[in-house]
Amino acid sequence: MQSKAVKHKKHAIKVAKRTVRGGTSLSAVYKPHFDSYRRLFWLKNVTVIALICGLGLSWRLWISSRLFPLSPVSRSLPALAFPFDYFLFFLLLGLLAVAVMVAQPRRLMFAVLALAGILSLWDQTRWQPWFYQYYFILAAMAFCGWKKSGEKNPQVALNGCRLIVIFTYLWGGLQKLNANFIKETWPDMAGPVLHFLPKAIEKIPSFAILTIPFMEVAIALGLATRKYRNQAAVLAIATHIVILVLLIGSGENSVVWPWNIAMSIFVVILFWNNREIGVRYLISGDRFLVLAVLLFGVLPAFSFVDLWDSYLSASLYSGNTDQAVIYVSPAVIERLPKAIHEHIWQNTQPYFLDINRWSYGELNAPIYPEPRVYKSVTEYICKLAGDSADDVRLRIKDKPNPFTGVRKSEYYDCKHLDSEP
Repeated sequence: MQSKAVKHKKHAIKVAKRTVRGGTSLSAVYKPHFDSYRRLFWLKNVTVIALICGLGLSWRLWISSRLFPLSPVSRSLPALAFPFDYFLFFLLLGLLAVAVMVAQPRRLMFAVLALAGILSLWDQTRWQPWFYQYYFILAAMAFCGWKKSGEKNPQVALNGCRLIVIFTYLWGGLQKLNANFIKETWPDMAGPVLHFLPKAIEKIPSFAILTIPFMEVAIALGLATRKYRNQAAVLAIATHIVILVLLIGSGENSVVWPWNIAMSIFVVILFWNNREIGVRYLISGDRFLVLAVLLFGVLPAFSFVDLWDSYLSASLYSGNTDQAVIYVSPAVIERLPKAIHEHIWQNTQPYFLDINRWSYGELNAPIYPEPRVYKSVTEYICKLAGDSADDVRLRIKDKPNPFTGVRKSEYYDCKHLDSEP
């Protein structure tokens, strides 16, 4: 049997020969074109394997028969009961596993996109930042990467993925430019590891933490240029190594550990020693590139005025998302399943259910931090509370003021939730 790399090479040669007949020399076409197919081959495998890891680490997130409530895009969607939910989940994993073994899995990719898209409609918490990014990287390859005609197809797919990665770094940095990231998010994230470092580090001014978001912005700008592309790639890899050490040290959010590894490899595959692709070429030539610019470059700006979702705007670990807790009484606590009790603060009053901790504890993934999802979860608690539903109150803390970190709060009781999407 021929290896996958050999199949890619033969396909690249065929396309190159067609181009030669059109008047271009083989030496001018073959090498860059084969290089594009090689990058596409590795990008496909890394993305698929990373997605399998993410799905496996958060498997309860992808089934319906669980305690943590689903937040579908519409209540009119029919329930996906056991064992049908498990069947769809393992079908998705199976399609992804086969995609790794197939050299040009265009049809498989479309099947994966369709099934993953359907599952995401039943629960908005599944719209995790890593899933969103992987989904559109796979879409770029499916729609542009393995077309039978056109020698530019693999390059268009790669450029779409390059835009996705660049904008992820750009908005990831811009989202962190707020006081809350300095005061709360970074200390919580880095605390367990910084505890072992020399105490002199504690004397570093807090505003020095802003070098982290500025570094992410610098990575994005560097990757977009020819001259500083390799340097930006090295900086990106070093950044992900540090983040991975911090996450592992704290034991938090293991579902994004593979994402950090994947992002490091993406940078190498898409940008390392690539001097041919400039900014103008990145944003021209195909409708998918326009879509990538819109979804990952333009719409995230609207998250700052609550017109686009935070997790679709690279805001993970930024401190720039809505937060919420559900206040409950002892009578309500008695009516809730025992598995929820460990996520309820009961040391002092007021007692409250930490929705995000509950999501981490059961799904191994953070809650999708949007008011409509918080309200949907609270509706479920109201149903469980029964006659004690009057003791349930949802508190949503808005995104912080970027300069002071102060958050405004809104309160809802069970009678005034109205979370219908």
